[in-house]
Amino acid sequence: MLTRRNTLIMTTALLWMLLNGRLLGQQKGTPITFHVTAVRSEEEHDVGERCQGDCSRTRITVEGYSNATEYVLACVEVTAYKPSTHLVVSCGRVHANNDYIARRYADSIAFGEYKPQSPDEPVASAYEIVSEQEVNKLKR
Repeated sequence: MLTRRNTLIMTTALLWMLLNGRLLGQQKGTPITFHVTAVRSEEEHDVGERCQGDCSRTRITVEGYSNATEYVLACVEVTAYKPSTHLVVSCGRVHANNDYIARRYADSIAFGEYKPQSPDEPVASAYEIVSEQEVNKLKR
């Protein structure tokens, strides 16, 4: 059952992702193979009015590369606590030292294949590109 507070949290998250074009399936994207070199997560403590004790936000940072480009990616996962604990926005799960099929968009990378989601599933968010750098192929 969705409470008014959870509906507000979910609506805010959806609008933010729509405005940033990071909902999976919104655009075609360029297929890539992405090699993950590092993954870390940390709870965001400055959530302000977005949660007010009703949810938590975890920032997941992924480092890796595709072809000749190194990336640092970030995604914020939102967990609501009412009426019961559940994910509102989810980030794709990846692990270091693995290759993943992904799609590169103008400002984000989404892992996995797009599949339509049911209304009961959390919103799947792509990872925002925080930084990207060309890899020098002639490193010595």
